[in-house]
Amino acid sequence: MSAGWIGNYSFFRARIDSTREAVYDLDTETHYTYGDLERRANLLARFLGEKAGVRKGDRVAFIARNCIEMIDAYFATGKLGAIFVPYNARLSVSELVQLMNNETPKVLFYEEAFSDKIPSLKSGCSVEKYIVLSPEKNPENDLPYTAALDHGNDAFVCCGDLDIEDTHMIIHTGGTTGLPKGGLISHRCELFNCLNEICTWNLNHEDSTLLLLPLFHTGGWNLLTLPLLHVGGRLIINRQFDPKKTLEIIEKEKITTLFGAATIFRMMVELPAFASADFSSVKWVMAGAAPTPINIMEKFWDKGVKFVLGYGMTEAGPNNLSSCAHLMSEEVMRAKYASVGRPMYLSMVKLAADDGSEITEPNTPGELLWGGPQTFSGYWNNPEETAKTLVDGWVHSGDMAVRDEDGYYYIVGRKKNMFISGGENVFPPEIERAMYDIGGVHEVCVFGVPDEKWGEVGKAVVSVKPGKTVTKEQIITALGSKLARYKIPKYVTFVDEVPKNNVGKIVVSKVVELYGKATD
Repeated sequence: MSAGWIGNYSFFRARIDSTREAVYDLDTETHYTYGDLERRANLLARFLGEKAGVRKGDRVAFIARNCIEMIDAYFATGKLGAIFVPYNARLSVSELVQLMNNETPKVLFYEEAFSDKIPSLKSGCSVEKYIVLSPEKNPENDLPYTAALDHGNDAFVCCGDLDIEDTHMIIHTGGTTGLPKGGLISHRCELFNCLNEICTWNLNHEDSTLLLLPLFHTGGWNLLTLPLLHVGGRLIINRQFDPKKTLEIIEKEKITTLFGAATIFRMMVELPAFASADFSSVKWVMAGAAPTPINIMEKFWDKGVKFVLGYGMTEAGPNNLSSCAHLMSEEVMRAKYASVGRPMYLSMVKLAADDGSEITEPNTPGELLWGGPQTFSGYWNNPEETAKTLVDGWVHSGDMAVRDEDGYYYIVGRKKNMFISGGENVFPPEIERAMYDIGGVHEVCVFGVPDEKWGEVGKAVVSVKPGKTVTKEQIITALGSKLARYKIPKYVTFVDEVPKNNVGKIVVSKVVELYGKATD
């Protein structure tokens, strides 16, 4: 048998224990064993190869929320040597057309909730076959997914000439600065990301999670989902995040681990039900994608739940840095609350100065550079951006960080978002963390704006918690005892909501576009 890489892993896991539950779909109340995953993957692979003409290297795309069909497609494309391309359903039709004409998927699966996009995609793209996930809601009269699995041939499928460096997924970057770029994720990249997590976090067959991130995002796949499916753990999925339902599921299903964005956990702690929610099964909770205010972390700590931070990026993992909650005392966890942790098992990291030299002194800012077997292979059809990001085997993150004496890393800002005021470098995350300590501040984004005297000064865009009142004067006064004067924002604009992307990360470019003038 060929190594088969990703496509064979559903077979290998089922061979160990085919009756063990792998996935519980809350929307359909259906439980799937590891044997079910292997059978469904073979059925879909047979259909794609024999009926849809999908060959090694062809793209198979999805527009859907989290569902079992996406997991089917993940393993099925691996079995064929095809490339799986999950698209963000929230993108506009124009954006989807641009991406699809660049990546040219042969087959597109779509959830019926997004069927209104399909006529425009059919007229603007050259996709050969469209498949709708629900046969009940099919206004385009496309082939239903059930029919794709109905031909009955579930014999083992494997791509015999697959190399570990072959691309298996195209995962798009966050797109906070324009049209998302398609990151090339190889079988090697996926495998070593899983090893990074399993070895760093001690994941095993007794672990489980409720998937809180979308499966078009690198975090949806590589943070807990795939590692748990490797070790025989249990994954719970649903299409729409509901903070109240999440609390109920944690208690009912005895979830052991959770990963999400700060926005997700803020919504949870603001519910009255959070105070009495049972987290006794939870080993740890981790947040990423954006800075997490300490007042959110404290809510979990007060319940006896370990809450820590991590860091990753599509191009470099995303399993790069994390605080290992299972190895940390409460004292260390609280002392290092702002840290995104230390390098994960196989991740190579260095901090680079502007001239490219490596920074070895502690507490000295530099750009994070990443190496190791978990890194991506470049961007689809975009050699210029690939050359900028992947230099001499190192992924340039654009993120500025410092490392303390204990080896813990702290993100201090984006290289491009840092601003200089009166000759001093100012990193917005430091200011934002201080502002989150101010009662009533809900969300905040800080950036630099032009100033005749100082060159640049800070501006803060702030949303306020419901029922609370915060003034600019209160903010300036509170920051006066925490920050150097040049770091305190000169301008403060209050908004109903700070713009964010679909994983809850504040989109700085959009905030600047809307509120970038040097005024309150």
